[in-house]
Amino acid sequence: MLKPERMSKMFVVGPKSALPKVVSKLHELKIAHIIEHKKGDYDLCTPLNQFEKTSSLLTQIRSIMSHLDISGDPQLKKFSLNTLEKTISNLKAKVTETINEIKKTEDSLSNISEQKKILKLLALLDISSENFRKSNYINSYLGYVDDLEIKDKLKKITENFEFFNAEDNKKNLIAVFVDSKFKEEFEKVLLNAPFSEIETIPIELEGSTMDKLEQLGKKERELENSSEQLKQQSKALAKEYSDFCINAEKFLSTETEKGQAPLSYGSTKEAFFLRCYLPKADVEKTKEVLISTADNKLYINEESIDKDEEIPIKMKNSKYVQNSEFFTKIFALPKYNEFDPSILIAYTFPLFFGFMLGDVIYGLITFSLFYYLRKKYPIGKQFFNMMLAASVGAIIFGFLYGEFGGLELYHFWIQRTHDFNTLMAISIIAGIVHVNFGLILGFIQEYKEHGLFAATTHKFSWILLQLGGVLFLGPLLNMLVVPPPLFYLGIILFSLAVLMLIKAEGFVAVMEIPSILTHIMSYARLMAVGLASVFIAVLVNDLVSFLFHKGFLFWPLALIALVIGHTFNIALGILSPSLHSIRLHYVEFFSKFYEGGGVEYEPFGAEKQKSLI
Repeated sequence: MLKPERMSKMFVVGPKSALPKVVSKLHELKIAHIIEHKKGDYDLCTPLNQFEKTSSLLTQIRSIMSHLDISGDPQLKKFSLNTLEKTISNLKAKVTETINEIKKTEDSLSNISEQKKILKLLALLDISSENFRKSNYINSYLGYVDDLEIKDKLKKITENFEFFNAEDNKKNLIAVFVDSKFKEEFEKVLLNAPFSEIETIPIELEGSTMDKLEQLGKKERELENSSEQLKQQSKALAKEYSDFCINAEKFLSTETEKGQAPLSYGSTKEAFFLRCYLPKADVEKTKEVLISTADNKLYINEESIDKDEEIPIKMKNSKYVQNSEFFTKIFALPKYNEFDPSILIAYTFPLFFGFMLGDVIYGLITFSLFYYLRKKYPIGKQFFNMMLAASVGAIIFGFLYGEFGGLELYHFWIQRTHDFNTLMAISIIAGIVHVNFGLILGFIQEYKEHGLFAATTHKFSWILLQLGGVLFLGPLLNMLVVPPPLFYLGIILFSLAVLMLIKAEGFVAVMEIPSILTHIMSYARLMAVGLASVFIAVLVNDLVSFLFHKGFLFWPLALIALVIGHTFNIALGILSPSLHSIRLHYVEFFSKFYEGGGVEYEPFGAEKQKSLI
C-alpha cells in the first residue's frame, strides 16, 4: 500500500499477419502501457489497413455531431465500415444542406437588419436611399459628426452642395452630397470634424422609405419563419441520428486508436515487436491470452528493468485511500521506488482538519455541503470525499471539545477558550510525531537506494539532532530538568548529528539546522487556526445574544447577524484548516522523504478518468 503497483516490462514479437489481432486484444485488455519505439536500427510499424478510412470517418462524424449539437454516453456497438461510410455520407449531405440554408438565411436576415437601420436613419433626414446610389459625378456621405458648425466650414469650399441633418439619440446625424471634384477638400474637413461615417448598402426596393421598411419587415418575418423551420429540421436530424452518431463516434474512435497503435511499435520486413509495462501480477495471464489470440505465433519475454527507467506509476490503494490520491497528484506522482504518501494523507488530513475546526454543528453543515457538491459535480468526487472525511473529523473533535455552533455545552476533554497550553502541547507533539515519521520513511528510502551510511547521515542525523538538542538545550533554557549524564549525552548526540549532517550535505547543513525546529513549531498553526475559528463563533454568538436581549424589534437583526456571522466563519473554517493541513503535509512532512515526479500509468485502450486535476 505504501508503494505503487509493482510493474514488469514485457517484450512481444510476432509476424505482421498477427498484428491486427494482437492490437485488438491489447486494446480489449486495457493493461499494457506501451513504450514508444524510437526509429533507429529498426523502422516504425505502419498503421493498420483501416486506419485511414476510420480516421476520416471519425473526423466527419465529429463534425456532424458538432453541427447538430449531439452528445451523450455511448453503448458498445460494432459497425460495418462500409455501412458506416454510406450512412455518414448520406447524413453529411443532409446536414451540409441544412447548415448552408441556415447560414444563407441568417446572412439575408443580417443584410435586412442593416438595410432597415440605414432606412430608419434616412427617414430621420427625410431623404431617399436612391440618393446614395453610386455615381461618378456626385459623392455622398452619411454619418455622425461632433462639430455642429461643419456646414459653415463646407460652405467655405463651395456653396454647391446639399446638406441634411437630424438628431439621433443625442447625436448629430448628417448627410452630405457634393460634386466629385470637391471630394478631397470635403473629406479633409469631415475628417477633422471628426466624422463617423456609416457605410450605406444598396437597397433594391421601390417606393418611399416607409414602404421599403414595410417590405423589409415582411421579408424579415418570412426569413425568420424559414430559419425556424430549418432549425427544426436540424433538431429532427439530431434526434433521429443521435444514438447512431454517439455510438458510431465511439466505435470509430476505438478503431482509429487501434489503427494508429502500431506507430509506437518496431518493425522488420516480416515481423513487428513492442515493449510495454504492465502490473507484475498480470504478466502470466496476459502472455497466455496474447499467445492464444495470435495462434501461438508470438514470442513473449519478460525483460529486466533498468534503475534509471521511467516506470509508469499505478497507485495501489484501498477504496477510501484512493480519495487522498487527489492531494498526492496535485503535488506530484510518486516515483516507482518511492513511498506513496496517499495512505498517510488519508488519515492525517481529516485528523488535522477536525482538530482545527472541531465543532459538531459546523461539521454537520460542511458534511451536508460536500455531500451535495459530490452529487452535483462528480468530477470532483475524490476531493469531496476527503472533505466529507474531514467533516467527520470536525464532528468527532466537536464532541470531544463539547462545541456546538460556538457554544461550549460541556467540558469532556479540552476547553479550547481556556486550555491554551494543552492545545499548544498537542500541536507540537503532533508536529514531532509527523516530522519524525517522515524522517523514518526517508531513512528507509535512503537505505534502500544508497545504503546504511547515507541513510544515517542524511536522515537519522536529524532524529539524533532533536534528541541531543532536547537533552542539553532543555536544561539551559530552563524548559527541562535532566540528570547530568543525560545532559552530557545530549551534547555528544547533538555534536555527532551536526558532524553527520556536514558529512552528508557539507557546511551548508549548519545553516539548515534551525529548520527542523521551525518545521515542528509550524504545527502550532493547528492550535492557532482552531482558536481563531472558535473565538469568531463566540463573538458572533455574543453579538446575537446582545441583540436578542435588546427586545423583539432587534430579533430580525439578531437573526441576520447569526446567519451572516456563522456563514462567514464556516467558509473560513473550510478554507483555512484545509489549506493549513495540506501545507503541513507538503512542506513539513513531504520534504523529509518525498520527491515525486513519476510518470502516470496509461494502459492502451483505457479511457482517461476525468478529474479536477
